[in-house]
Amino acid sequence: MLVSVVEALFKFPPLFEQATKKARGMIIQRAEAIGLDWDGTLQQLQQQDWEARLQEATDPAAGSYPSYYTQPFHAYKQGNLCWEAAQEFMLSSQSVHAPVMDPENKKMDPLGDHMLRSNYGKCMLQLMAETPGAPQPSAVQAVLDVGCAAGLSSLALRELFPAAHITGVDLSPHMVAVGRYHQEQREVASGSKEPVSILHRKAEDTQLPAGSFDVVSMCLVAHELPQHATKAILQEAYRLLRPGGVMSIMEMNPNSPAFQRVFANVFAYTAFKSTEPWLMEYVTLDLHGAMREAGFEAPRQTENSPKHRTVVAAKPLSS
Repeated sequence: MLVSVVEALFKFPPLFEQATKKARGMIIQRAEAIGLDWDGTLQQLQQQDWEARLQEATDPAAGSYPSYYTQPFHAYKQGNLCWEAAQEFMLSSQSVHAPVMDPENKKMDPLGDHMLRSNYGKCMLQLMAETPGAPQPSAVQAVLDVGCAAGLSSLALRELFPAAHITGVDLSPHMVAVGRYHQEQREVASGSKEPVSILHRKAEDTQLPAGSFDVVSMCLVAHELPQHATKAILQEAYRLLRPGGVMSIMEMNPNSPAFQRVFANVFAYTAFKSTEPWLMEYVTLDLHGAMREAGFEAPRQTENSPKHRTVVAAKPLSS
């Protein structure tokens, strides 16, 4: 009943705009509360020639933007197709995930986002070890990061598979430009090149060679998509994987007690829904069933936070 009421109210634009404005204000307030310099960080980023970087990042191979991608989400009117979303991505991730390891979602930890992604890596390796035919971590040579945004997930995958080249794909050229900038800054600081490529591509149709990856990872992306897009991405991942390769997904767990509490609280759900227009499409998706439908075998699942799950399934060796 609560979900239906909020869904109906959000069809009224003034209410939706008010809710998204409030949600973004909460993200900024929380970021500052955990010690992040929101304004200072953005001022430094804005000194770059972003229009030149945007031209360099934009790839015709990405094709046209699907309708689901051009509507407001994450409290931005243009979704991820704007500089605000891309430049604020790192800050927002740390803010949103500050309480993620607390089952009550109250205790703030500046390292929450890092712990969430680190736990995802541990759970991925655990489930790969339980999957017959899956490659050993040291044997993984090529990893695809679907919906990599500004590269946080790609960086985590690089640490997880040090012998691999990581290819990140994202449909936002703004995210790609900012991700490449952060990578350049890290390379200058370390004095060495990273085995990471961030490409402007559509996850449903990457235009990358078939059978060219050992692992495909999709981290915190499916809840931002309608079901048909998630299913198309799973089919593309199956095409891209070598036989025995694995598809790994980290996402919110709708069945977790922590997530159920959000659904039971009108204020929490309203704030959440205001930034995630496709939330109910994800919640009602049979993720394991969609993976099997795409051709993957025996999805395995474990929890990597009080309200997140990791799901891993393999492409058959005989395929």
